[in-house]
Amino acid sequence: MTESLRRAEQRYINRELSWLGFDSRVLEQALNRNNPLLERVKFLAISARNLDEFFRVRIGSLKFADERGSQKTGIAGMTVTQQLTAIRGEVRQLMQRQYDCFLAELMPE
Repeated sequence: MTESLRRAEQRYINRELSWLGFDSRVLEQALNRNNPLLERVKFLAISARNLDEFFRVRIGSLKFADERGSQKTGIAGMTVTQQLTAIRGEVRQLMQRQYDCFLAELMPE
């Protein structure tokens, strides 16, 4: 690996993990008690819709590449398999936070 490629990997974050990070920040607005209840419900719905789109678009593409045996490394330095593994952990946490937000916070209010 060339030095310029190593530097690029250190400067860039994975696109899919960035998408999930954005979705997590949207969910934080649903958890923010300073926002009106209906706005919080809307933020939760946006977070859920974004995650649905993420699976339809991004995970579908990654699974297809994984099934083809792709060993290609993206600009952030992760292979398809590494991306899927990292995404799995992030999605589990995000979905748990979504369920907790709905069941423990928004529904009781």
